[in-house]
Amino acid sequence: MLDFVYLLVIIVLLAFFLIVIKIFGSSEKKDKSIIYNNSDLTSLHILYSIILYPFWFIIFVFTCLTFLPIVMLSKAKSISPIVRFYGRLLLFGFGIILKIQGKEKLKRKKPYLLLFNHSSIIDIFILPTITFRQVTALAASYQFKLPIWGPIIRKYGIIPVERKNKSSAIESVKYAQKKLKEGISVFISPEGTRTTSGKLNSFKKGPFHLAKGSNADILIVVFKGAFLAKRKTDWRIKPGTVDVVVGDFIYFEDYKNLSISELQKNCWEKMNDLLEN
Repeated sequence: MLDFVYLLVIIVLLAFFLIVIKIFGSSEKKDKSIIYNNSDLTSLHILYSIILYPFWFIIFVFTCLTFLPIVMLSKAKSISPIVRFYGRLLLFGFGIILKIQGKEKLKRKKPYLLLFNHSSIIDIFILPTITFRQVTALAASYQFKLPIWGPIIRKYGIIPVERKNKSSAIESVKYAQKKLKEGISVFISPEGTRTTSGKLNSFKKGPFHLAKGSNADILIVVFKGAFLAKRKTDWRIKPGTVDVVVGDFIYFEDYKNLSISELQKNCWEKMNDLLEN
């Protein structure tokens, strides 16, 4: 009987690591035109990852089971401190310590459109830590199909996006525009998907149609170190510090006469400057 239990535990652990590898990127197809430099990842990071993934999974299950009743019974605008706590807890499970520069700008009462660089899967755990008011965000539709996690983000008011369905994506942007006009800030990655090189990808036009259509001020935020901590094309974790750098507001009055392409280019340059400096 004991041997059977041991065998069952081993099978469960193997299944868990296969799921982790699938979700966290080692099976991601690599662009042959890009030279990937993973020389900073060593055999020590394999050991870190083997230890941290189960540790994080326990924290994730705890978070889902304890946060689900909170989000179901509370209004989203009243639980920002709790959201920030769980965000930092999930990052801690990966061995990530977060530092935020420019936190006071995130607390502004007037709603804004927050643009962030998407370099790692841990971005989805960083975003809760910079939530100081009622916000929503646009997220890939597959996340809404995940058990427990899906109901949580749906109840919180996150907006699903069908990336490969243009008409559906346009409707999601229109819904986000409605939320901005209702006084709710919106978080969105203008890249649309994670970078595989660590460099800033080109921007989609959707976020800038959203900005101009809602007369929203834009706040650019970058996550420095997130790519190195957990890159899309490698399953290993590199524990350490991630710096959240909050840029200056780009006010609607200052960009209202720009075309979508001009605003897109302007924001890309500002975000890239924050990342590089």
